[in-house]
Amino acid sequence: MYAVLSNILILSLKEIKSLLSDVILVALMVYFFTAAVVVAAKGASQEVRNAPVAVVDHDRSALSRRLMDAVLPPHFKRPVAVESGEVQRHMDLGDFYFVLDIPPGYEEKILKGERPRIQLLVDATAMTLAGTGTGYLTSVLGQELSSFTSEAAGGTPRELARAPRAVPAVNVLFNPNASAVWHMGVVQIVGNLTLLTLMLSGAAIIREKERGTIEHLLVMPVSAGEIAAAKIAANGTVIVALALCSLYVIVHTALGVPVEGSFGLLTLGMFVYVLSFASLGILLAVMAPSMPQFGLLCIPVYMLVYLLSGGTSPAESMPEQMQQLIQVSPTTQFVAFIQDVVHRGADVDNVGGRLLVMLLQGLLFLAVALLRFKSMLLRQG
Repeated sequence: MYAVLSNILILSLKEIKSLLSDVILVALMVYFFTAAVVVAAKGASQEVRNAPVAVVDHDRSALSRRLMDAVLPPHFKRPVAVESGEVQRHMDLGDFYFVLDIPPGYEEKILKGERPRIQLLVDATAMTLAGTGTGYLTSVLGQELSSFTSEAAGGTPRELARAPRAVPAVNVLFNPNASAVWHMGVVQIVGNLTLLTLMLSGAAIIREKERGTIEHLLVMPVSAGEIAAAKIAANGTVIVALALCSLYVIVHTALGVPVEGSFGLLTLGMFVYVLSFASLGILLAVMAPSMPQFGLLCIPVYMLVYLLSGGTSPAESMPEQMQQLIQVSPTTQFVAFIQDVVHRGADVDNVGGRLLVMLLQGLLFLAVALLRFKSMLLRQG
């Protein structure tokens, strides 16, 4: 056992030295866990912010002006009054995402108890903004109309405010401000961790084959398992160290996202996950004869596991069969694990099952990868 561990340590140090000697690759890894995380967390927000709104006010009443005044920053820009003949041109040019068309006699009909309608035109080319923004606008206008009709029915606003009524109290757990930064920053780290683990572990094998140094390994007194373990340990250690620094320095300190869970538990979970995906990377590298073909194999594998992991969209929104199928992916287990630990402060009793599943998946991938790796070494020999 001492000889095995000694061989793995020596090969790991050799692999880390080779990895750190590639300046461009090191710079790319640092970028992935610094600037890329900040850009994804702040730049890819799905919240409505500063959406341009126009209003065609045919009524020109106190109520129509009140509705315009209710549309406020930061979700929307201040509404701009336009004429009805200009609406189509502005929408075609993308000047406004939302256009409110208030019909003539709107306030009068409201006071008579009728239900006139306001037309809302939406530029749906920005799909996420259109869907979320429509809900925001509908809620804002609904609340303002409800307040107006209540005041018109009798009583001053102060008296109406003192009147007993049912007020819903909404408590948001783990992310009280519903900030997308909390979610996107952590998910981006998971995505970058997945991609780099897959690429670096496989590229380490491809480099040995392309440079002809695989023959040097064959004449050394080391086994295929020791070679594979060294490459997983070396690349995994570097990537996990970068991911942890990114989580605590970039996400926690720079972006202000609290990290509730144990540092040791997070480190353990990342190493178990890296074991799974590094083994998969070695398996793909053994199957691919060259670096370009290995890259083509990695892209669909990464996109599939990442998009179906539940990080970018909830797993509950997928078909039931797909929800069950994606549980075999280590990424699905890891996304749930890191969200539980980082945001909810879960301990090992809560996430121990996910750790065990990831470990079993990793050992399975590693066993298959070692079988293929040994076959490749025999062919090289």
